[in-house]
Parts: sequence; structure tokens; C-alpha cells
Amino acid sequence: MNITRFAHQLKLAVNSLRQAKGFSIAIILTLSLTLACFFVVMSLFSSYFIKPLKVESESRLVIVEQDNIYADKNSAGYQSFQSIEHWYNTQQVFDKAAAVSTSQRIVKSLPGQPKIDVTYATSEYYELFKVPLELGRHMIPASTFEDKVQEMLISYAFWQRYFDGDESVIGQSLQIEGLQVQSFKVVGVVAKEFVDPFMFNDGKAKVWFNFSSDSRYFRAENRSPWSSLYRSLKLVGVLKHGVTHDSAKAHLYQSIQQVKAQWKEGFPSLIDLKPIVTSFREAELGDNDNLAILLLAGVTGLLCIALLNVSNLFISRAVVKHKQLALQAVLGAKQRVLFQSILLETSILMIASVLVALFLAAWGIKLFVSISEGFLPLISALSLDMTVMISALLACFLLSTLFAFITSRLINFNKLRMQIQSSGKGAVNQVSARTIQFMVGFQLFLATGLVISATMVLSKSLETLNRPLGSDTENLYTVQFFIQNMEESIPERYPYINAFKEALNNIEGVEKVAHGGSPVEMNVRSTTVTDMSGKESVFTPQAWVGRDYFDVTGLKIIEGRTFSEAAIRGEKHEFLVSKAVNDLLKPGGSLVGETFISFDPDNPVEVVGVTENFNHPNSFGTHQGRQFWFAAQPYSFPYVVKMEDGKSLSRELVFQAGRTIDLRTGVWRLTDIHHEYGMMTHMERMTRNLSILLAVFTLSLAGVGIYGVLSYNLGLRRYELGIRMALGAKRKSLYKQLFKDTILPLFSAFILAILVCISSYRKVIEHVSDYMMFNSIWLTAVCAGIILFALFATLYPMSKIIGSKPMASLRQE
Repeated sequence: MNITRFAHQLKLAVNSLRQAKGFSIAIILTLSLTLACFFVVMSLFSSYFIKPLKVESESRLVIVEQDNIYADKNSAGYQSFQSIEHWYNTQQVFDKAAAVSTSQRIVKSLPGQPKIDVTYATSEYYELFKVPLELGRHMIPASTFEDKVQEMLISYAFWQRYFDGDESVIGQSLQIEGLQVQSFKVVGVVAKEFVDPFMFNDGKAKVWFNFSSDSRYFRAENRSPWSSLYRSLKLVGVLKHGVTHDSAKAHLYQSIQQVKAQWKEGFPSLIDLKPIVTSFREAELGDNDNLAILLLAGVTGLLCIALLNVSNLFISRAVVKHKQLALQAVLGAKQRVLFQSILLETSILMIASVLVALFLAAWGIKLFVSISEGFLPLISALSLDMTVMISALLACFLLSTLFAFITSRLINFNKLRMQIQSSGKGAVNQVSARTIQFMVGFQLFLATGLVISATMVLSKSLETLNRPLGSDTENLYTVQFFIQNMEESIPERYPYINAFKEALNNIEGVEKVAHGGSPVEMNVRSTTVTDMSGKESVFTPQAWVGRDYFDVTGLKIIEGRTFSEAAIRGEKHEFLVSKAVNDLLKPGGSLVGETFISFDPDNPVEVVGVTENFNHPNSFGTHQGRQFWFAAQPYSFPYVVKMEDGKSLSRELVFQAGRTIDLRTGVWRLTDIHHEYGMMTHMERMTRNLSILLAVFTLSLAGVGIYGVLSYNLGLRRYELGIRMALGAKRKSLYKQLFKDTILPLFSAFILAILVCISSYRKVIEHVSDYMMFNSIWLTAVCAGIILFALFATLYPMSKIIGSKPMASLRQE
């Protein structure tokens, strides 16, 4: 095709599409919306599975955790500082390895004493994750594992917020509460684009210290024992060339067995300790890779429905298009040139659709990042990357060719020249009845599958959102005081409990104050208890609360009582359990009065009460409402504050109240419990909204598609139906023919989709149980809705013809 001919045909194609504005807008709108959804999910899929990570030697980078094996269970993914130190110092399978842990700390020297997320890491960490700097330098590497390094890095956001981007921050010292060495010099600002791996503090780190600064382990006395386990503690390393995961595991296992006497002495309930070696990408994604696959499958099905709709529009377009092509044929155009003109039209439409889709996808990615950041890994890497652009180009080429092929198949090129001298009959091939049946059946199959899948996801999210938490959240705040450098003995600290409580009560707008910390928080801390026969319980979430905690939070005690005053003073050892714990440890009976070994083997704790279940939304699948409630001791000073309606609590007010009791007081925690619960259920609410949107969009697309295909088919058969009605055919016989031609294929596709969905769910239930749930009531209701929707889309176009007079049908032929 030369340039002149191409320019002429391009102009002709543009003018032709301008004359069919409704057709063009319908195609561009349908495809751009569905392709935009596809590109957003493809960006997520690329980030999870395709795009290289900004780490050193990704294919060999692994995470080492430990599997703690007990007599009747195991606990994987919880590490002790002792084991990490041993593996770090003795390993021979890594080219480079870093020990990493995370926590939160208070910066005393900044206004308001903010609490921030921090990362502790050995110097290799900054090489493994290629940490770039905006300003300054990296910390000096420690010569040994325990060497103190009084330097720190800060994040770009931290630099902007607290130092207004002033470059003089380099060299300044900050006072950090709770570390062995409390003064650290800022030596560098981490670049804006760097994000900590999601497995470390959900990627929210604001400050980085050397690993030896973590006072949970590196302290002069009472180092963290083998039995203290932390999920946030990891060993990261690049395997040497030729070392496999299995050989690394074998080496690390042999290494830890060499100090078995030590960990058996410090952790006597442990039967064995094994290393877990996982590729970094797999560990970073967790179970979220299944989410990306589910989303991609969903938008692919949605795109297929849209393609069938657009195909129907092109089928209708062929009826109009053949007149223009007939004139070109009379003027001497060959079949190849005619096909090129069709391809040019479809290409213009596809290019426009893809460009609009990319524009919408760019904004869609920004929206997705804004609502998912901090909740999903690798979100910051989402963009219109090479994978998305390649998929856009492929979509352009394949869809242009597909729709040009569909249109050309319906044009009888051999009879085009004869159309000028004839009525035009025979120039357009009619779509066969079997093709019609396939199109409507396949659309309903896809729509049913997508809607049922969306309903399963919706059922899971609604089950979480509607499940009673077991505690009130409205107008409640969690406050936790600490006293810096507190040297008073535990008995001497007890007066502070009531003193801080009274100080909080004096704040304007405070209605009630209870002693104790709320478990309504993102992280779950678990422990075990052992009965007097030596049988250990499963790991169960724990909270440290006071006597009045249950009254203020609305958590009911269904049996027994709350703590005694003596328990709060440490003179007695008591705890309460939730009903789920009671039913697990003593089915059909009551644990009240039973004693267990907990933190202190010399002082067993007695169960004095049974509460309603506390259903943490993020861990209900694991813990099923189980909860231990221990008496809060004055190691710190946690409280739950209930405010009056319309009143709020600020950090400054709490800080000032604490300072009225002791000038050393700081605020470790201030949390709006209702907001915290909202953050905990954020993903469920987002999933609920997306599921409803997907189901409605899918049904709308499928309904329009089925209606369009049948309307087109009935339009072609209008003359036939008019003749049959004129000859006396009854409506019953016509509807019977409709049932055979259309409703039977639809019903078959519907049943097949249900069977495929249910069988697929049963096969992959282990992988999707966190996102999907089978609910027979919901499934029945949704299936009934789909049937009614399909029947309407099927019967309405038929009723318009059957309800008209026979001669009217004949005249419209």
C-alpha cells in the first residue's frame, strides 16, 4: 500500500466512522473501560511476577526463618535473636547475608515526641536492597555483630516533615527512647523512591539503625532468650552460585544442631528447630500472589464479554459497510484493498480505545496505589511499564485483526459488484444459528462464572465486616504512657496506675477511662499456656488489661468475674479467657478455677472468668475468636479512654496530662480505636466494593451483549417470523422455537458455569480461602438473579416482534 493510497483510505475510514458516531463511541467506550481495568491489573501482575525487583541477585536472594517444632504442633516464621545471630556468624552458603529486625521507637528530641517505624539491619542490608541516598552517606559498617554504631539514616518523608528538607540535617543528633545508646547522628537521607520491603514494617520504615542498636537483644543483662520469638526478625542472604534452597537448608540445620544444648536449655518445650529458606519474591508476596492471579482472571473474563459485545456491533456494522464496499468494488477495488479498508477502520477504533484505556489506566493505577499502599506488597512499583505497553500493542494488533476478520467473513466479496444492479440481497452473509447460540451461551457462561466468583469474594468480605468484633470502637482511644529511665521497683509503680488514670479523666471531653491496652490493632501478639499435666495450648492472642477494661469496652464476661485488686498489684496471678479458648481446652465444661503455667513457672495463673470471643478481623481464620486476658502490670501504663460524642483526643493533650504526674512521662501510643479498626478492615471494604462493581459491570455488559446478539438475529429473521404469524402461527409455538434456539443454550451455559465454579473452588480452596467463601444462600440468590436477568435479555427482543402485527414485521424487512 503506497502512501497516497494509504492517506486516501485513512481519510475514507475516518469519514466513515464519523458518520457512525454511535457505533464508534459504543466501541471505544466499551473497550477503553474494560482494557483500562485489564491494564491496571496487568501492572499489578507484572510487579508481582515479571518486573525485576531492585535487589541484588534476585534469583539467589532468600529469606531465612525458623520452624519451631513442639511435641504436638509447630510454629513457623517466628525467629529468636539467638538463632539469627548464630546463622549469621557461622553460615557458609551465602555470598552476603544481613540480619534484619523492625520495631517502633519514640524520637524524644523532636516536637511531640513522635513514634516511628524503624528498621535495624547489619551493613549488608544496604547493599542487598540497593538503598539509594538523597543526601549524605551510609552508616559505617560494624566490625563485629555487636559493635555499637551511633549513626542513623532517615527517610525522605521524615526529612521533609521534621526538617523541611534542610540539608543541615546531616550531622545532627536525635535522641531515641528505649535504645542502649540513645543519641544517634544523622549521616544520610534515603532517596524518595526507596521503599523498605513489605515484610519489614509493611514498608513504612522512617529510620534505619545498625542491627546492634536493637535493645531487645543487645543489652548488658537479660538478653532476649531462645524462647522469645519475633515474626519481624529475618536473615536475608544471597546464595552462593551452585547452592540450592535444599542444600542451604541442610547446612543451616546442621549448624543450629551444633548448639542444640543451648536452645534446649533455654527453650525446653522445643523438640526441634529447623530453618525455612524461601525466595525473596515469594516471601515478599506472601499469599498476595493468589490475589493478583484472581484479579487477572476476573478482568480477562470481563474483557472477553466486552469483545463479544463489540463483535456483535461489528456484525451489525457489516450490514451498513457492504454498501460502501460495493461501490468501491464497482470502481475497481480488489478484495485485498477492500479488506485493507476494513482493517484500517478497526485499527483506528482499536488505537483510540487503547489510548483512552492507557489514559484511564494511568489514573486507575494512581487510585489503586493510594487505596492499597501499606496493605499490599510492591504497590509502589506499579506503573505503565514495559509489560503493560507490550500488552497494549498486542491488544491493538490482535483486536484490529480480529474485528476486521469478523467483518470480512460476513461480506460476500464475490457478489459485491452485483449489488448495484440488485436489491443487495446476498451481499452480507447471515450469522448461523449455531454461532448465535455460541455467542449468547459463551457470554452467559463467562458472566455467570465472574458473578459467582465475585459473590464468593463478596461473601468472605461481608462475613468479616459483619462479624461482631466483641468490643466497642466508637469514641474509644488507646493511650500508653511510659516513664523514661524509670528505676522504681514494681511495687513502687502501682500508684502511677491510678494517678495516670485520674489525669486522663481530667481532660475535657473524657467520659470514662479504663486501665489496660486494647487488642484492636494491626499486629497480633500470641502466647501459649500449659496445663498442670504438661499439655501446652495453641498460640493464642494476648492482651494486658485492668479490672474496668471490660465495662468500658463493652466486652461481656459471661462467666466468672474480672480481676481482683490483688491481681493488679501482682499479689495474685489471674487471667481470663474467651469462650473459644474455654471450648477448645475444656469442651462442654468450664475453665474457671483451672490453673495454668504461663510466663512464670513458679506462679501458675488461675482462670477467673470467661468472656465473649474477641474476633480480630485479620486473624480470625487462625484464632477463631480465642483470646487470653492477663492482668496489666505497671511495666508500662496502658489505658482505654472513652470520649464524649463529638470530642477527640490529641497527643498534645495526653502528653500534658502525663507530665502532670511525672516530668519524665512520654506517650508511647495514642490510637483512635475506631480508626484502627477501619484500617484493619480496609482491604475487606475495598474488596466488597470492587466485588459489587465487578458483578454489576459484568451483568450489564453480558445483558447488553445477549440483547444485542438476539436483536440482530431476530431482525434478520423478522421476515420469517412475520410470514409464520401471517399464516396463523401461535405465540406458544414461536416461544417454543425461541426456547429451543436460545433459552436452552443459555440454560446449558448457566449450569456448566456453576459446575465449573464449584469444582474449581473445591480444587483451589487452600489457596483462595483468604479471599473467597462458599455461601449456599448467597449463591442461590445470585443464580436466581442471573436467570431473571438472562430471561429478560432474551424474551424482551422476542416479545417486541411477537407482539407486533404480522404485516408490520413484513414491511420492516
